Formats: sequence, structure tokens, C-alpha cells
Amino acid sequence: MSDIRDQRELDELRKRLYARGPVDNGIERHQLEDDPLAVSATWDLPADDETAFLNQSEQPHRYRKFVLIASLIIFCLVAAGSAAYFYFGNNRISGDNIAFNIAGNNNISGGETVSFQIGVTNQNSVAIEGASLIVKYPEGTRSVTEPVKNLYEERIDVGMLGPGEARNIQLQVAVYGKENQQSQIQATLEYRIVGSDGVFYKNAEPFNVQIISSPIILQVDSVRRVSAGQPVQITLKVKSNTNKVLKDVLITSRYPSGFSYKTAVPDPLYNQNVWKIDELKPEETETIIINGSIIGLNSEGLVVDFTAGASRDDNEFIVGSLLAEARAEFVLEQPFIAVDIDIAGDRDKSVVLEEDKSSVVQVSIKNTLKEPVYDMVVEVVPTGNALKADSIQSRQGFYDSNKNLVRWDVSNTPEFSQVQAGQVRNLNFSIDPVLGQTTASFNIAVNVYAKRVSEPSAVQQLVGTVTAEARYASAASIEGSLSHVTGPLPPKPGQATRYQVKLVAGGGANNLRNTVVTTSLPTFVEWQNEFSGPGTVSFNPISRQLEWSVGDITSGTTKELTFALNFLPSTSQIGTSPTLVNTLNLSAVDRFTNTLVTTSVVGITSEIKGISQERGLVTQ
Repeated sequence: MSDIRDQRELDELRKRLYARGPVDNGIERHQLEDDPLAVSATWDLPADDETAFLNQSEQPHRYRKFVLIASLIIFCLVAAGSAAYFYFGNNRISGDNIAFNIAGNNNISGGETVSFQIGVTNQNSVAIEGASLIVKYPEGTRSVTEPVKNLYEERIDVGMLGPGEARNIQLQVAVYGKENQQSQIQATLEYRIVGSDGVFYKNAEPFNVQIISSPIILQVDSVRRVSAGQPVQITLKVKSNTNKVLKDVLITSRYPSGFSYKTAVPDPLYNQNVWKIDELKPEETETIIINGSIIGLNSEGLVVDFTAGASRDDNEFIVGSLLAEARAEFVLEQPFIAVDIDIAGDRDKSVVLEEDKSSVVQVSIKNTLKEPVYDMVVEVVPTGNALKADSIQSRQGFYDSNKNLVRWDVSNTPEFSQVQAGQVRNLNFSIDPVLGQTTASFNIAVNVYAKRVSEPSAVQQLVGTVTAEARYASAASIEGSLSHVTGPLPPKPGQATRYQVKLVAGGGANNLRNTVVTTSLPTFVEWQNEFSGPGTVSFNPISRQLEWSVGDITSGTTKELTFALNFLPSTSQIGTSPTLVNTLNLSAVDRFTNTLVTTSVVGITSEIKGISQERGLVTQ
């Protein structure tokens, strides 16, 4: 029955769906109206009904506020309790609960092995892991194990420390430094908390150390008050102050701009200011002697600093671990004896002399004090390859071949016994050079000693000094000669005679550079542009100037040039030997003295050497 009813309902639905007109299905429809209704904004109700409504609406809001406030109070109490528990309870985790310190001897000897201990105690209730010590050492710290190296920062693995666990780390190093130097050793603990990836740090109180003694003592011995240009000698003594053998001790010096280094014993290892002592035994002393001179203004102070210690890892010539320092101090003062030297009339400090020529040297000594000086001594110290044992000739001075100096004192120069204020004493001597010496030169150092007071026990001191240098320049030469080639000889008017000219340029004791020979030809001589020889040759037909650029000439050698010319005599020249090549001039630069060398010779006439003079005369 159900299926039949369902089918019937479906059939009725199809009829209504496909019907052409409106279908009345018996459903009542209502229309909406647009008429407004007056409703009060206050929902006017009777008084009793309004009060009841308000009471009912406020009840839920009051309950919510109470729940919210209560929840906040409970949350704050729980948070405060938890914080108090973690802060005051046994589960507190803090760097303050890690005991961390450095212990050891605060007073040490420089360069000796020092032992100290770093203690770490974990007082937290949880373990710390990945702990590492970062130790920072003062400058001048070195390892005590081989190979020895400079230490600046060291990282030491500590590992894990459980609750309440302590760890002591023993360290040994050598701290270098000068006496009374104060330094610090610093340590930092790097760690993590178990179960956390964060890295935490804790610093220990710095450990102060003072070097009470240095393993090396530097002593400097030198004069303090010097005159400008005065030679000075600095003696540096390096003394061991320890019971250990010190190896590879580096000594360095720093010179001021006014100090001129000359020599040293022993020779420096590097440059002019680095020495190395391979081994310095206990109580042993090594000595370094430095020679130089001081230049500067009066009253100016100059300081030469010395340092001793171990070299740096990256540069073996620089002190990295300082052991000792010292200094030599100089004060420049005006010399109370003024010394001047004159060589061959030239007062320059560097003089150029002619090759193989003797020269006279005059030394003037003046007392610049306002009081007399006594027992003056003058020593002249000559050096150089231009001198030999008897090169210096003096009427009064005594030549001491053992010391290689010439000395004037009261015994041979009585006027040296007393020199009044402002007085001048003059000395003269001559110098004969070694003949033919290549790059010949000599140096003269004049040292003057005197006493300021006339007492037998008074100390005689160096009061003035001066040095001078002389170099001998080359004596270059130029020569010319003539030979007959063709044509009448003796030459005749109206007929050309052909000659060959030879020029010879020679170097002296030193090498020459930029050598040039110049001359000119008379109007009655024709240049044939035929020549042979080194260098370059040029002829100007207008000025009739001939130039031969020779170039370099080695000491003791010559260079030759030959060229052809035609001579067409005139009747006005009958009975004469005309000049065919005018004056010969040579100029060059001496390589040793760097000075210009010049020489000239007379021109070349029609006379031919080795042939009778008459054959050089112009004839009919």
C-alpha cells in the first residue's frame, strides 16, 4: 500500500510541475505590510516588569567578572610561588653557584717556571657540560715544554661537572718581563647546562703577578755629554741573573735620528741593531761594543734604547718576550775646543784632489771657553788606500806606526801646555799619496784632548774632534798625431795633401763615463767623412766643429779615433806649418769622485813626428 501511495503522490507532483496555468494547492498565502509599529527605545514596561528584567540581565555579567578576577589571583599566586621555589629552593641554576678562582705565587722571577692552579666547583643541583677554560696570559709568557713557544691564549677542556663536583687544573708557564713589572693572568669558564643549548660564561678574578727579578741584567757604559760630530763608544754588558741556562737571547737597539752607526763588536746579526746570544750560562756576561757618532743641536738630548728577550714566533729579529731594558743617554753640548781642518785650501768635509798630487793639511784649534785649558794633545788618525806609512810628513808631530797616528803634545809642542781663552793653535803637515792607486782616497780624524784645570791628577778628556775625507780624481788625457797618406809632401799651394789624424783619449786612476772630445777644423781643411773608432763622431760643416762621444773609459786604458782630412795650402802659408786640427778638449765624469774632469792640449799642425821639420812647411 505504501508503494501505491508513493506513486500516487509522484504523479500528482508531475501534474503540478508541468501544468500550464496556476495551480491551486489549497495553501493560504499572506501579504507583508509596510505599516510602522511604535516601539519604545526603553521598552517601556510596567515598573515591576522592568526591574525584574534588569535583575535577570545583570546576574550573568557579575558571575563572569568574579570568575575572571579569581583566575588572575590564582595565577599570580602560583607564579610567585614557583619563582620563590626556584630562587630560594635547592633547584636554583646560576653562575653564582660555580666557584671559580686562580691560586698561585704572586711574586715570581722573570723567565722561571711558574706553577698555578685554577679551581672550578659546580654547586648547582644539576650538572654542567662542555666546560672549557679560556686562559689569557700576559705579554712575555712562554711555554715550558718543547718546542718552546709564546703563549697568548690557551683553551683547556674541562668536560662535565656533576652537582657538587670540583676540578683543579694545574698549569706551568714561564713569565718573562723586566724587574718590578706587574702582569695579570685571566681565566674564563665556558659551559652549558644539561638539557640546554645555551652557552654561559663566568670570569674568575684576575690573578696578579709581579716579576721581582729579571733573568738578564743590561748595563750600559758610555759618555753622557758629547759634542756634535764626536765619536762615541757604547759598551753594553748582558749579564745572567738566574741559575738556568738562557738560550737564544735577542738583543736589539733603537738609534735616534742623531746617532750615526759606524761599527760594532761583535757584528750585528741583522741590520745594524740586532744581536743574538746563542747561550748565556748562569753568572756569565756577554759584551757588545758599538761605535758611532752624535750629530744634532746644542743641549739636545738623545737616547739609544736597548732591549733583551726572546724573539717573536713570526719574526726572529723582534723581541717578543721582554726580559730587560736599558738606555744610553747623551746630551749635546758645544765643544770647548773648536777644531777646523783645511786640506789643500779647502775646508769642506769632503775634498777632491788632483791625481797623485801632494797636499798640505792645516788644523786650527781654538779654545772657546772663558778660561784656559791645559796639557793639550792632538792626535791625527789617517786611513785610506792613498796613504802609506810615511805619507804624513810633519816637523813636530810624532808618527806612531803601532797605533797608526800622528801625535802632538807638550813634549814636542810646548805651546800646548796652556791655551788661553780665545787662543788658536795651528798645526801643519803634508800628505803624499801612493802614486797610481785606483780610487785613491784618505780620511783624517783629528781628536783633541785637554784638561780644564791645571792639576796633575785632573782627568784629560776628549774636548774636540773633526773628520775630513779626500778623494783623488782621475787625470784624464787626450793626444793627437798626424800621418801622411797622399799628395805632395811638403805640401804645396794649389795641390791637396791627404792626411790621417789619430786621437787618443786615456783614463786615469779611476773609471770615466760620458767622455767627450771636441775640436774644430780650419777653413782650409776639408772633412772627408772617413773615420774609424769606438763611440760616435759628428761634424758640423757650418761651425766646423768636430765632436767624438767616446763614452766610458776604464781606469788605465785608452780609446783611439782615426779620421781623414785634405789640406789645400795657399800661397800666404808658404814657409809655415799651419794648424790642421785646432785645440783638443776632453771632458768626462769621474765615477769615483762624481766630479767633472777636463783637460786640453794644443792643436795638430802639418808637422809630422819622425819626419824632418822642413817637410811640414808649405813650399813653392
